[in-house]
Amino acid sequence: MEGKKMLELFADGQAVTLDQVLTNREWRSAVQQQLAIDFPDQVVLAVKLNIAGPIKNSPKIQQVFMAGWQVIQRACADAAIKKVYVDEQRITGPEAFLVLDGQIKKWKQKLVHFEDNFALGRLFDCDVMTDSAESYQFSRRDLGLSPRPCLVCDDDAKVCAKKGRHSLAAVQAASNQLYRNYFVTDLILPKWSQDFVADAALAACLQEVVLAPKPGLVDPLSAGAHHDMTVMTFVDSAVALRPYFERAFQLGQDCSQAEAMDLLKLLRPAGVEAEQAMYLATNGVNTHKGAIFTLGILIAAYGLAIQGKEATTLHKVLHFVRKISANILENDLVSPNPSDWKAETAGSYQYRTYQLTGVRGEVAAGLKALAQVGLPTLRDRPGSMTNRLLDTLMALAGAIQDSTLIKRAKTKAIVQQMQDWVDEFFTLGGAETAAGQKYLTTLNQTMIEQNLSIGGAADYLILTIFIGRLSGLLSS
Repeated sequence: MEGKKMLELFADGQAVTLDQVLTNREWRSAVQQQLAIDFPDQVVLAVKLNIAGPIKNSPKIQQVFMAGWQVIQRACADAAIKKVYVDEQRITGPEAFLVLDGQIKKWKQKLVHFEDNFALGRLFDCDVMTDSAESYQFSRRDLGLSPRPCLVCDDDAKVCAKKGRHSLAAVQAASNQLYRNYFVTDLILPKWSQDFVADAALAACLQEVVLAPKPGLVDPLSAGAHHDMTVMTFVDSAVALRPYFERAFQLGQDCSQAEAMDLLKLLRPAGVEAEQAMYLATNGVNTHKGAIFTLGILIAAYGLAIQGKEATTLHKVLHFVRKISANILENDLVSPNPSDWKAETAGSYQYRTYQLTGVRGEVAAGLKALAQVGLPTLRDRPGSMTNRLLDTLMALAGAIQDSTLIKRAKTKAIVQQMQDWVDEFFTLGGAETAAGQKYLTTLNQTMIEQNLSIGGAADYLILTIFIGRLSGLLSS
């Protein structure tokens, strides 16, 4: 078990030959030469990975690359971009090129900062070059910086490699540990701007609704069990919510961490305004009310956690989710007088009837299904991003007591039925198999006939996509 875990970065990768490595080196040189011809006065950034051993690419190696590439792209966002080329599928390892305006020294300094400070930066090899410079490539030595440290012992990496100080197994284990530290032990979330965070939240809402086929839910193929809305209803709603996502982030940034428990009082009026914007955009249809609540709290918690830092962790963000929501069960469900339950919500009814705390209980507990089910499933399931997201949705549907599902079924027993459906789906191999895809389509019809919907799982999928985008696990 430990041996398998130690090699997870290289799992499902294909070993390459020396000829393939040499051929790729010629390809890279040709690309760089052509870019120099096409853009003689611009700077070329060439980005690849330092991966020891014969396996240079795998699903998890691609996760490493895309997480770092996203950070590099945002560091270049203010520059005049002339060309972008990315190939994450190359058998010899993911590679990317970026052509932009500016001074070569400035860009080398930015990329050295990335290599030295980004949590996965040690696995990256970033070159900066321009045909108009005295030296075609600009090195760390040109900046008066020390050589890059060895992955294993922190001495000069080139000296260690030349003298063969460390075994391949030791270097691969060190690389794999970097992967685990970032994606597994405690997911790392870089510091992003307000615009990036709002864009990630908006994209999460849009990616959830266009995902198909989704049992009982609206997608481009079916309205599911929701006869009053379509994909376009959700698109209009998501776009209307972007100012709220900005507001939630800013509220988190402006609140002191010691006063986190008071943040919900500020978020709720903003959430009410967001609901009004949603209803105006959808002609009165409730598309994202649950997401307004959970995603708003999660965004604010991220804003709190990232204060004054270059990065934070999922654990820290969820700590603030719990702090923000600390009194919500007492205030919303426990203390209210039964005489106040005149126009009760589905959540308050289910608490009174089944003693279920619903979405309030989920945030008060720190969105456990996000950390324990959603993100691990997205990270580890095989196949295309679409199929990984479908698997994630189904895993979430089987992991929570979905108040939307219970409301429509009018019985708590539906939770076990949903778990049975989820178990059968994964027994068939999940969304990556033809049988799994067929099962989703059939299950959708069953849920339509029974007027069932997994709206709570859909909201959790939005949260998963959002954090996936912040971490680079699911990059743009």
